[in-house]
Amino acid sequence: MKRSKVIFFSIAVLLALTAGMAMAAYPTKPVVLITHSSPGAGGDIFLRNLTKHMEPYLGGASLVVENKAGGGGAIALNAVATAKPDGYTLLGVTPTYLQTPLLGKTARSYRDTTAVARVFIDPMILYVKYDSRFKSAKDIIDDAKKNPGKQRWGGATPGSVEHMIGHQIQKVAKIEVVPVTFEGGGDLLVAVLGGHVDLGLGEPGEVMGQVEGKKVRILACFTDKRLDLLPEVPTMKELGHNVVVEKFRGIVGPKGLPAEVLTWWETKIQQVLKDAKYKKYYESVNLLPAFLGSKDYTANVEKENTRLTAYLKEIGLLKAYKAKK
Repeated sequence: MKRSKVIFFSIAVLLALTAGMAMAAYPTKPVVLITHSSPGAGGDIFLRNLTKHMEPYLGGASLVVENKAGGGGAIALNAVATAKPDGYTLLGVTPTYLQTPLLGKTARSYRDTTAVARVFIDPMILYVKYDSRFKSAKDIIDDAKKNPGKQRWGGATPGSVEHMIGHQIQKVAKIEVVPVTFEGGGDLLVAVLGGHVDLGLGEPGEVMGQVEGKKVRILACFTDKRLDLLPEVPTMKELGHNVVVEKFRGIVGPKGLPAEVLTWWETKIQQVLKDAKYKKYYESVNLLPAFLGSKDYTANVEKENTRLTAYLKEIGLLKAYKAKK
């Protein structure tokens, strides 16, 4: 009897040690983090800076960022949704990965993925070329009222957060403009600098270098209150147009990711968000830390998908997409 207990105890210890070794072993090879953005766009910048600052916490492991632009994020989403659920192929996401299936661009959806962690809320801004004839957001609204359908507003694809902002401004300010879409924020910035569009709707991280070089001017933000780094920039809400929109940045993976992978990422992301050098960086581009672990992020994604579905239905872009159960 005692011998049986000893054997049972030994097996239990062995299994526990094996489980611990399995968790500690991840990752044993490079982890690929895919972004739907083109180089220089917000999603690309987010992942490259995240992986750079995570290096001291990886214990010799490596993270590789890979761009898979196209299809409004469909190519990147499909690549991750069909990857092996072992934690070695992940996806950096924004609301785009919810929008794309709702627009009928892919049969894959967020339900084919596992929410790993939310990292940031990325505030949205309105910016112009530094020598633009528009010196304030009020100038833009007043001109649009006098010249309906003349201004060209640059942003991301129809149904995106940027598109949502443009639609809401037109609705509440009672103006009409021409939306011009771009695959990524880097392409949009080039168009603004080249004078091909009158303004851009994007993120601070995409343009702060140009702001400091006095090539771009930020005229408004779409947060509930002014940003700490840009205290002189008014919110659109305080200008009388109640448009407040949040854009999340997070990481997801294939459906069925092991618990140890989720734990590893939750731990590492919380560590790096406390890193002094990374904090200095993300505060400099107005990224707002908003960590959610897998369980809470899953619930948050469901909420965001419901909100986005209602918006797309309102503007007539919602396709006959039947979500998988």
